Amino acid sequence: MPLPIVSQKLKDEALFKPLDFLAYLDKAGIALSQRPAPQTIVLSYQKSLCDFVRATFPCERAKGYFGRFVHYVDVSDMDDSRDKHSPIGNKTIAIASDFGVGAPAAAVMLEELIAWGVKEFISIGFAGSLREDVPPGTLVVCDGAFRDEGTSYHYLGSNVSVHPEPRLTEALENSLKRAGLAYAKGPTWTTDAIYRETKSEVQYFREQGALVADMEAAALFAVAQYRNVSIASCFSVSDTLAYLEWRPEFHAEPSMQGLEMLFSCAIKALQ
Repeated sequence: MPLPIVSQKLKDEALFKPLDFLAYLDKAGIALSQRPAPQTIVLSYQKSLCDFVRATFPCERAKGYFGRFVHYVDVSDMDDSRDKHSPIGNKTIAIASDFGVGAPAAAVMLEELIAWGVKEFISIGFAGSLREDVPPGTLVVCDGAFRDEGTSYHYLGSNVSVHPEPRLTEALENSLKRAGLAYAKGPTWTTDAIYRETKSEVQYFREQGALVADMEAAALFAVAQYRNVSIASCFSVSDTLAYLEWRPEFHAEPSMQGLEMLFSCAIKALQ
């Protein structure tokens, strides 16, 4: 049975929205933060990336409700506004983490951040390769997601794929190029069931052009499109299914450094 089961929902208003939840928090005396919403946020799923950011840049944890997830990041030392390509000094940037993994968790976090007032996002995470020519340690810029999860179908119709915002994706690519970093570009297969990835699925989505598998991109792209905000997504390849067996390299130096390099490029792309 196709999703959503009640297709009329795509034409109906939701009974409550993220703004309603934030209003409830305010009524309950729970502040959202001590500072206004940042203009741009990097979404992170790996604790190691958040630890790297906190160790490398001056950071301030948001207070209130968003303090569970958000750190404001002072990237002024990376301000290349003297370089006409990367004027980041006038942007407020933050990283959001510790909200869970997978499409539903990422979609809820994105919805609440949008309701708070954030307009631009770059998602950075690990992904598993589906191809021999995309080994662990490869940096991947995502240009689309095959919707093999459930969340995206509650926002958009039944197209098999969904895409990030082209302008921000191009800015991310350009940032990687200026840094002299090699990367692959292509779609991901977004799945809810990490422990049910099968040989037939790997072969199918590889034939469809997918480079990697992840658990969030399709839902993030769908929410962003529905809410009319900008989002891009990139990955550091941490493991591979390309040989139709699982070969993990999550803790290998290239995989970990890939996240750090992507963050540095992302904050320069968020102009």
